[in-house]
Amino acid sequence: MLLLEGDAPMILVVDDDKVLTQLLRTLLEDAGYDVTVVHDGGQAYDYLRKPECKGMILDIRMPGLNGAELLMLMAAEEIPVPVIVVAGFPDFDEEEMKEFPNVKRFFLKPLYPDEVLAAVREIAPLD
Repeated sequence: MLLLEGDAPMILVVDDDKVLTQLLRTLLEDAGYDVTVVHDGGQAYDYLRKPECKGMILDIRMPGLNGAELLMLMAAEEIPVPVIVVAGFPDFDEEEMKEFPNVKRFFLKPLYPDEVLAAVREIAPLD
């Protein structure tokens, strides 16, 4: 199926690492996704209510509202956006992260593009 402009699922990328967010943007846009990048949980919170937001890649350690706090807000408010968590430090493990209802996958950095893209395709198929 050919996607028309505006039909691609929007993936929200939330990380304070601007190099990583640019790499993820390029990876996902090249695969056909519409990508929005923000650098803290507070900014992300505003996008999560938009119906076009079909998934989120979320870092845990960020200034301001961090990833774990954002996941708690999402659970409390029953925001249904599926989440792929990425972490640079082993503050949490995969089992702890999966206790949050929105978390579908968990990756420790460094990230491998093929694995991230496959996880995004699971939560937000292009067809």
